Amino acid sequence: MSLALYPAIKLGKTEQKIRESISRLSTGLNVLAGSASGDFTQGIALKTEAGAHKQVASATSAAGDMLLAAESALFELASLATRLKQIGLADTDTTNSASDTAALNAEAVAVSDTIDDIVTSLRFNNLAILGTSAKTFNIPKDVDANTTAIKTTDGITATNITDATGSNTTADTALNEIKESKGFVSGHLNSMLAYSDLSSSMEVIELQSAARLMDTKFATETAELLKNQLISKYAHSMVSKGNESEKDKLLVII
Repeated sequence: MSLALYPAIKLGKTEQKIRESISRLSTGLNVLAGSASGDFTQGIALKTEAGAHKQVASATSAAGDMLLAAESALFELASLATRLKQIGLADTDTTNSASDTAALNAEAVAVSDTIDDIVTSLRFNNLAILGTSAKTFNIPKDVDANTTAIKTTDGITATNITDATGSNTTADTALNEIKESKGFVSGHLNSMLAYSDLSSSMEVIELQSAARLMDTKFATETAELLKNQLISKYAHSMVSKGNESEKDKLLVII
């Protein structure tokens, strides 16, 4: 066997390894150049599921924002309903003058109209989130497309005040319905926060797991590349020397 033959065979294999290392280092993907197909398949599955968790986190986060908007409105409604009750009580005072009564009537109507406007016109992403009837929304809670129902209200009855007389009784009804609505909103806010946090955590975990399977380990791959480059350089030298030896033999024979 020629002295150059064995190094030449090894040289071809080594240069193939060099090309594979360069491919992995340049793309950042460890699943190229004949790596285990199982790593690639599992990595893709993990990335796909991570994307689904990201969507769930986004949906539950948006639902949380909607609930925060409803909560803010309910605080304002409670303040207005409290004032409406005060007006109704003030109207029962028999020492009120005609102008006092007129002022109370005007304020009662204004407060009532504001309450009713907020209840019927509040929108989030063009969705009515309060109303005189129940408002329920289905929100995705996991990557299997299961949903959870969130409720902002069972309905807040329109006050429809035309004067201050009896507005305190109307206000009591509104306050009870507002308090119940606030209970729905607070409970569902905690739920949406939990679902969002869990989905965000799962997204990060699965992306990290996929990266461990699919991404190039740069320190290891760089060391492997340098080792094979040294072997290649040595093999080239051996092939060159082997070829020179064969030429010397031919010269002797001649």
